[in-house]
Amino acid sequence: MIFLEKVFNWMLVIGMVLLAGRIITMVFRFLDIPFINFFKDYSIISIIILLIGLIGTEIIKNKKKTILK
Repeated sequence: MIFLEKVFNWMLVIGMVLLAGRIITMVFRFLDIPFINFFKDYSIISIIILLIGLIGTEIIKNKKKTILK
């Protein structure tokens, strides 16, 4: 369970970094400043990684609470 917890936490961190990259890309495109398309090209994948990390982290956290009770 510790391994899964670490995997979900890393997926959450990676998803948050990709989310920040997508937001920065959107701001630069809105201001008509040339910027790389990396974050735009992988937006669906980064959303999936973020959602899996978030859901997995919440499930692990809830299981820890029930075990401690």
